Amino acid sequence: MSFILGIDLGTSSVKALLVSEGGEIVGDSSQEYPIYSPSPDWAEQDPEQWWESTIRAVRKAVHQSHIKPSQIKAVGLSGQTHGTVLVGKSLLPLRKAIIWMDQRSIAQTRWLQQRIGKRLSRITGLPIATGFMAPSLLWIRKNEPGIWKKIDQFLLPKDYIRLKLTGNLASDVTDAGGTLLLDTGKRKWSPEILQKLEIPASFAPPLYESCQVTGKITKNAAKAIPLKEGTSVSAGGADQIMGAVGNGIVEPGRVACSIGTGGLVVTPMDHPQVAPDKGLHTIPHAIPGKWILMGAILSGGSSLSWFYKQVILGRGKTLRSENSYQSLFREVSPTPAASKGLIFLPYLKGERTPYLDPQARGAFVGLSLQHGRRDLTRAIMEGVVFALRQSLEKFKELGIEITSVTTWGGGAKNKLWRQIQADIFNLPILISPTQEGSAYGAAITAAVSIGIYPTIKEACREWIKIKGEVLPIPENVAVYNKAYLIYRGLYSKLKDDFHGLSEL
Repeated sequence: MSFILGIDLGTSSVKALLVSEGGEIVGDSSQEYPIYSPSPDWAEQDPEQWWESTIRAVRKAVHQSHIKPSQIKAVGLSGQTHGTVLVGKSLLPLRKAIIWMDQRSIAQTRWLQQRIGKRLSRITGLPIATGFMAPSLLWIRKNEPGIWKKIDQFLLPKDYIRLKLTGNLASDVTDAGGTLLLDTGKRKWSPEILQKLEIPASFAPPLYESCQVTGKITKNAAKAIPLKEGTSVSAGGADQIMGAVGNGIVEPGRVACSIGTGGLVVTPMDHPQVAPDKGLHTIPHAIPGKWILMGAILSGGSSLSWFYKQVILGRGKTLRSENSYQSLFREVSPTPAASKGLIFLPYLKGERTPYLDPQARGAFVGLSLQHGRRDLTRAIMEGVVFALRQSLEKFKELGIEITSVTTWGGGAKNKLWRQIQADIFNLPILISPTQEGSAYGAAITAAVSIGIYPTIKEACREWIKIKGEVLPIPENVAVYNKAYLIYRGLYSKLKDDFHGLSEL
């Protein structure tokens, strides 16, 4: 029997998923790695730690599944998008990777907005934001000229894993779609943008569609990781797009929501509909000739993680197990909707959709002596979903009809958070068959790349079966609609104060 390996290089961990030809998960594992913040608002990771963690995750998944490496016929890659990995002629990293959460390039984003803002967004389909590759490259050129002179290629995070597996420098159109350097309609690097930003075209790696083969496992890689030399590696894609594939979001009208480190909502389109003025991203889909419209928030599950680790446990203490989070959720369950009049703004790393404001700051609004830990926890969960509702509202403004939302990621694992999504969105929530949707989607692209299925749509029809449905509770919907109106008005009232505080 043959199997497919999906690898998802996330923000906090890498996940390895082994899947049978029929779509059954037979092995899975994850390995964590740190985020480094050498200066305030910086966020970096070590590409070599990604690779070491990937080796461990794949070894564990293969051991767990009791299959032979020779039975794994293809590998698909997914990864955190927007980040910047720089390699020299030796194909080794020149510095730590600047990842999507990084806020250091505020000056560069302002320069981009002033010089070619509207034209840039029309070509790329993206709003201009910190953490994207283009402003990060501009920051490096200004502040690290020695590094800039040594650059041979830039890569997206998952593409460094591809390099280690195959020895090839390559990327895919979905991940390139988050760099601010891609012509999203043409699905090619934009010569106009590269020229205007004075970024050498030679820095950009070759681009592939998600289901194309980009290389084979090398002899050296096969010595380090339990994969057979010569095994195919597909292009794969950005984690948001692979998550959409892994949840069957391949037809217009389907909408999915993920709460991981950040949070996002996505929907497919037959044509690129560009709306950066609404804070929305237009990115090539993994299906050739299709696109994804996406709204994104920067602090989703990380808001809850911050509260648990920094406030409840205290700085320097470590999370003992996933059960610790579950005990927190159980404690919250009896609390009423809208947390007794308490609202949380999840802008702990600034915000993307709809505000595009790296200087926005988090806040609890409405605190009183009646509020305890469980109320604050629920307010955080609700605040994250309120933020995601703003993206859904932007979809509706573009004429997109939404009848249900498929949920995946960490926010889909918890029954209460699923119910909060149903109540705040006032929509049925469909439960994904796997919460590792991005790794599963990467496995689908790999299965298609070697001909197990002719298309992504056919693979999704065979592999993906919705597990269940959560319906809105009318009483909660009424409460949340009132609270949302207050939530939506808070940013504009606090914006100037956020900016003042960020400059202290």
